[in-house]
Amino acid sequence: MIPGRNGFERYPVGATLELEADVCVIGGGAGGASVACALAEAGMTVVLMEEGRNWKPQQFQPTASWAFKHLYAGRGTRATRGNCVIPLAGGRGVGGSTLINSAICFRTPEPVLADWRGNHGCVHFDSAWMGACFDRIWQTIGVTVNPPEVQRENNRIFKQGADALGLKGEWMARSAPGCGGCGTCNQGCPTGGKLTVDRSFLQLALDTGRVGVYADCRVDGVETRGDRVVAVTGRTIEPGAYTPSGSFRVRADRFVLCGGAVGSPRFLMANGLAAGLVGEHLRIHPTAYALGRFEQEIVPWHGVTQGFYVDRWEQGFLMQTFSMPPDQYYLSIPFGGDDALAVMRDLRHYASAGVVVHDEDSVGRVGSSELVYWLGELDKRRLLAGVRDVARVYFAAGATEVIAGVHGVPVLRSVADIDRLIVDDVPAVELGLYASHPMGTCRMGADPERSVVDPQGKVWGMGNLYVADASVFPSSLGVNPQVTVMALGLTIGREIARAG
Repeated sequence: MIPGRNGFERYPVGATLELEADVCVIGGGAGGASVACALAEAGMTVVLMEEGRNWKPQQFQPTASWAFKHLYAGRGTRATRGNCVIPLAGGRGVGGSTLINSAICFRTPEPVLADWRGNHGCVHFDSAWMGACFDRIWQTIGVTVNPPEVQRENNRIFKQGADALGLKGEWMARSAPGCGGCGTCNQGCPTGGKLTVDRSFLQLALDTGRVGVYADCRVDGVETRGDRVVAVTGRTIEPGAYTPSGSFRVRADRFVLCGGAVGSPRFLMANGLAAGLVGEHLRIHPTAYALGRFEQEIVPWHGVTQGFYVDRWEQGFLMQTFSMPPDQYYLSIPFGGDDALAVMRDLRHYASAGVVVHDEDSVGRVGSSELVYWLGELDKRRLLAGVRDVARVYFAAGATEVIAGVHGVPVLRSVADIDRLIVDDVPAVELGLYASHPMGTCRMGADPERSVVDPQGKVWGMGNLYVADASVFPSSLGVNPQVTVMALGLTIGREIARAG
């Protein structure tokens, strides 16, 4: 193992890399980086394998086409299918989804932690320990609230409407202390103002001298002896061409799978390492949206991509502002032809916000090649209630009209149109939906009949294989998950180190 950052350029073409460490971590996102940090700080040597590239901020290009090709799982085409089609975004590269998210930071809601402890036996998530984890995370990734001049109009206009209605709203805490409001978070932060995990937790791990990061390496096979993994194998990947070039083999005493809620269960299934509920219980926080038109210019693609939210936890959802590049707005408009082109000509006057649902009655599953998600009736009604609330906020802020992200719903011209035109019996397939928070497919618990990993993160039936990512969440989280994933990585890393 060579400490530091390694990539394709350093690998011998056609040869097999032979690597060895105390622990092999598979995946370089929020879970992988934080668990590697915890293990290295406990004195263990770590090899971290990641399919995507090592990136520097100046390498990012502010276009969706470049980002989809280089930074997104499945080049941005990943989607669930069921009673509707939902694009399901995920990151690819050292840094994982933190490379492309909006840096939003929520501590795990205490009712969720209480449920995980009380109903699933996840006793390690006690309030004192998790509080200490959150405090450390806040410091490590530079969590702050960006000032209003960086938020700009797309966020400020929504706050204005929420305040007018007396709604409980706040600026969102973000791991972007140096944000300048360029609006390109989801294509990779080109200034380094966002502290992604490759530049925070993983850098702390690298600073110990006990961690080697191997990018451009796709892990796809395992060697086992009894109930233990003794090595993982795979191919080195040539960047750009995405074709195999060489191979590698990593030996370790312990292995930690951090491939996310899609990648981790698929790896377990492909290698026969888990059975039963692996891949089940997919949760994604489905989202819907609305656009509000204003007389003044908003220029929604400028400013913090997601800066303000309204807490509607009691109703089962959050409202959050969002922004996209203009080409992505065009794809989201729920109608076409000349009407859509008219919106695009006037796009500088539109603001955008969405509703994030805490999935309750939806049912999802990750298969070996398919992603299945059936939007439940309760979740659908909550999405529609959220869209109606977003419309009310925009009209309260002075919008002249609102476009609801629901196919077949005419443009709303007044508050009176909201309840009349956005009705609950809309089929799920008519909602303009999106998701980027897959969870729960290798759920954690004390009962092997109801879970895939035990409360320490170890796969049931395996002696040295762990999972540390959002796939182990016992239930839907209800808020943006990156902080919870980091806390989970620190927790499972602690447990592995304690086991010796």
